[in-house]
Amino acid sequence: MKRNIIVFLISQLIIVISVYSVYGKISLLGYINASFFVSGFLLFIGGVVFVVRTGFFDFFMKSSRKVFARKGQREAIESMRAPSEVLSASPAWVFLAGMPTFILMLVALVLYYL
Repeated sequence: MKRNIIVFLISQLIIVISVYSVYGKISLLGYINASFFVSGFLLFIGGVVFVVRTGFFDFFMKSSRKVFARKGQREAIESMRAPSEVLSASPAWVFLAGMPTFILMLVALVLYYL
């Protein structure tokens, strides 16, 4: 929980700094634009980690290793670990850090159009 709050606060700081550096002032539209990119990046990273951890790419990686391997490397290729075994990070904390930023962006978008 503490890590999620720290990542959320860091993302808000990055948003405010990027809004001020791009637009020269803090504005609602600038916050919406910057928070879209930051929350999108966090949610994308969480999605990639989730997909790799579920084992979706294991068959693809094993097949492509076999296709591109030389004749003497078959045993080494078969002894390699799958990507889902290598990646031990949990995608939950990235999602939990990106969702509040995304929700704040949606609230700011509703306020902008009202």
